[in-house]
Amino acid sequence: MRREHRRELKHDRFVDGAGSLWSKAGENQRLLIIAGTVVIAVGLGIYGFFVYRNTREQKAQQALSAAADVLNSPLIPPPGGAPQPDAKYKTEAERNAAAFSDFQKVEQQYGGTDAADVAKLYLARLDAGRGDVTDSSKLLEDFIHAHPQHVLVGTARFSLYQLRIENGEAAQVASELQSEIAKPNPVLPVDTLLLLEAHAFDAQGKAVKSKEAYRRIVTEFPDSPYALEAQRRVGPA
Repeated sequence: MRREHRRELKHDRFVDGAGSLWSKAGENQRLLIIAGTVVIAVGLGIYGFFVYRNTREQKAQQALSAAADVLNSPLIPPPGGAPQPDAKYKTEAERNAAAFSDFQKVEQQYGGTDAADVAKLYLARLDAGRGDVTDSSKLLEDFIHAHPQHVLVGTARFSLYQLRIENGEAAQVASELQSEIAKPNPVLPVDTLLLLEAHAFDAQGKAVKSKEAYRRIVTEFPDSPYALEAQRRVGPA
């Protein structure tokens, strides 16, 4: 075989090999570009989701704050009373109805946000205030079940116990509270449970047992926010 022909064959093999490598490199490059595009798209999607969620939460918090402002707004004073520039409602019932509607909108439009969860507690409070114990209890129970670690779950538990006491379940609640007090990690602070227990005994007309619960608050929890009221209920030492 002539030297020139051998050089041509080597050249052809080199060209073929280089072409194959370039082709593979091109394919790998395309794969890398596709993979990079997917990663970027996923990253942007996650970023967009968090931006959307944060924006939605902010809007929900603003709506919740506006509803709370309605609930706490002053009433229009009677003739001759001191003027209230921000007053819009003549009666408490009218004001509460307007606030209830606003809290409902927060709960319905921003479901899944922290603001919507808090709106449910406001709705439960307003339901209870107008005597709708069933709806109020349901809202509180749903909140406790769905958010056992929420910062406001203690408030929800306390309100639910109170509702049940006022709704004729004092004996059952008292029994449940006694069981909770005996636990190493009760669902509420012990002084709070004792206060509820005293209320439950009061509702049953069991004054002696009620005083015992108040006395425990005074003696075991002298720094409790309930200690002053408990001492008044117990009487002079």
